This record gives sequence, structure tokens and C-alpha cells, in this order.
Amino acid sequence: MKMGDIIKSLRIQKGMTQEELGKVIGVQKSAIRKYESGMVENIKRTSIKKMAQLFGVSPTYLMGMEENVNYGVNNGIIGNNNQNNHIHNEKKLAPITEAILTICENLNESQQGQVLTYATSLLSKKEDK
Repeated sequence: MKMGDIIKSLRIQKGMTQEELGKVIGVQKSAIRKYESGMVENIKRTSIKKMAQLFGVSPTYLMGMEENVNYGVNNGIIGNNNQNNHIHNEKKLAPITEAILTICENLNESQQGQVLTYATSLLSKKEDK
């Protein structure tokens, strides 16, 4: 997944607007829009560090440099919650959840990002009701 897609997905999961994220890291809303659209590739290290801390991920994950690492959702934030590259679940997953995970495992990173973005938008619609 590209850095812009990662930033956008994490921002949406956190329930933040581009303007809110910009205020937190000290840039304008237009800069966040450019980050997310891929128009800016050389983001300041301080901005990357602030976003990584805010979203609970490593800077290398945020930059799209970590591969083959599963990130689990923890209180709505994606983060590297495990060291064994798989999600630990103490309870048995529902059949539909297992089916969704199986499908996602067979998608490339970009497609997985699209699934994450769509699922996040469904959650926000659920909260609006």
C-alpha cells in the first residue's frame, strides 16, 4: 500500500478530518490532502514521526516500507500489536469473519487498503445512525 493510502486509512479510522490531522502535526489541510493523494513523497521526518505516534504505528509502516506484517485493530487504531506476524485471537471467529479474513489474505496490499477504507466508511455510517 502507498504511503498516502496508509495515512488516509489511519486518519479515517481515527475519525479525524484532514484539517484536524494537519493541526496535530503542524501543517495545513492542503498538505494532508497532498500527502494522501501522493502528490508529496518527501514528507518531513518530524511529520512522519508525529503521525506514526498519533496512529500507533511505526514510521516504516506509515511510509509503506514494512511488508508481510499484519496489523491488528486496537481501539480503532492500527498498530503492530504482535511480534509473530499474525493476529492473536483468544475466541473463535465467526464463520463470516473467517471468510472475510480468507478473502483479504488473497488480496494485494492495495486491495486490502481499499477493503479497510470501505469497512471504515461502513463503521462511520453505522455511528451516524
